[in-house]
Amino acid sequence: MTNAPSDIARVVIEKARDGRVRVSVARTNYRIDLVDASGGSAANATVGRPLEGRIRAKALKMHRAAAGGTFIEPIEGTPRIVQGRVLATDTVNNTAIVHAVVPMRIDVPPGQCASDFATGDLVNFYVESGATFALSGV
Repeated sequence: MTNAPSDIARVVIEKARDGRVRVSVARTNYRIDLVDASGGSAANATVGRPLEGRIRAKALKMHRAAAGGTFIEPIEGTPRIVQGRVLATDTVNNTAIVHAVVPMRIDVPPGQCASDFATGDLVNFYVESGATFALSGV
């Protein structure tokens, strides 16, 4: 990982049920629905309390964006479109840490290489269904 920035997202679990969690991001209106990848630990975390975890998603195809800000669309629900800045790349595992409202580890799709993107690049991509949240340290 170049520059080794943190991929830790600071969120609040709004609700947890059936292997899924809804997390909110402080000082925003974002309510993101994710698969609980903590083996149920996220579901057992106290709802409404700040905590740290990792969000991971798979990009369907990554593009450099020429303009715009960072966002996750829709603002409430399962992530479908993400735009953010590349914080770091991992060429061995073909992943990138992208800051889009919160840091997210993104699996770069087959046919593309994490090395195609540089720190600071603004990228945009559709997200494959099944983005996950795992409590930090789990």
